[in-house]
Amino acid sequence: MNEIIRKNIFNFCRFLLRCFTRHYRVCYTTKDIDEPAVYLIHHQNLKGPLISMAWFDRTVRPWVLSVFCNHSACFRHYYEYTFTKRFGIPKIIAAIIIYPLSFCVAALMRVAQAIPVYRGSKDILKTFKQSIYALTSGQNILISPDIDYTDKSTNIGELYKGFLNLEKLYFEKTGKHLAFVPLHIKKRERYILVGKPVYFIAQDNFKKEKEKAYARLKQEFLTLENISYGSFKL
Repeated sequence: MNEIIRKNIFNFCRFLLRCFTRHYRVCYTTKDIDEPAVYLIHHQNLKGPLISMAWFDRTVRPWVLSVFCNHSACFRHYYEYTFTKRFGIPKIIAAIIIYPLSFCVAALMRVAQAIPVYRGSKDILKTFKQSIYALTSGQNILISPDIDYTDKSTNIGELYKGFLNLEKLYFEKTGKHLAFVPLHIKKRERYILVGKPVYFIAQDNFKKEKEKAYARLKQEFLTLENISYGSFKL
C-alpha cells in the first residue's frame, strides 16, 4: 500500500473513531521524552487501545494478536470463539457477519501498521524483530500487556512480562536503554495521563533487572491511578 494513501486512510479512520468516542486530553505528569518509546495501556476489553489510538498525541504502532492481522485467521477466531462461544450468536448468523468483518479488521491492522503478536509460537521472534526495527526507525509502540484483557476495571492487574525483552534487543542494537511509558485513562475527567518513563538501570543481570523494571512499572501505574483531578488539571 502506498504510504501516502495509507496515512490518509489512517487519518480518516482516526477521525471516524473520534466521532464515536468522547474527547480525551493528554496530560504529561513529567517532562515529555524526545525518543522512541514503548507505551503501555490497560486493555479494558479493547477500550484502552481504541482511546489511545484515537486521542493520544503520539503516533504509535500497536501490538495486535496475529489472528487479527490475517483475514482467514481472523474469521476462524471470531467464528470459533468470539461470536459463537463468547457472544452466543448462532453459527449461520455469525458467519454472515464475520466474513466481511474479518476482511475489514485485517485491512485496518495494515493501515494502523499493527505489529502481529504470535503468542505461544516461535514466530514471536518476528514480533520482536519488527518492533526493534520500528523503534530504531524512530517509531513508537503501543502494548496492552494485561493477562486478563477482559477486565473492565480502571486499575490495571497483572501483566505479561515478555514485552520487557525488547530492552535487551534494543540495547544490543543501539547501546541505549529503552523507555517504557505507562498510560492511564481517567474516564470521568476524560484525560490520558502519561506517566514517567521507566528504564532498565543495569545490563549485567538482565533477569534480575527485568523484575525490578516490572515492579517500577506497576508502581508508576499505581501512581497514575491514584492521581486526583485537581493535581493534573491543565
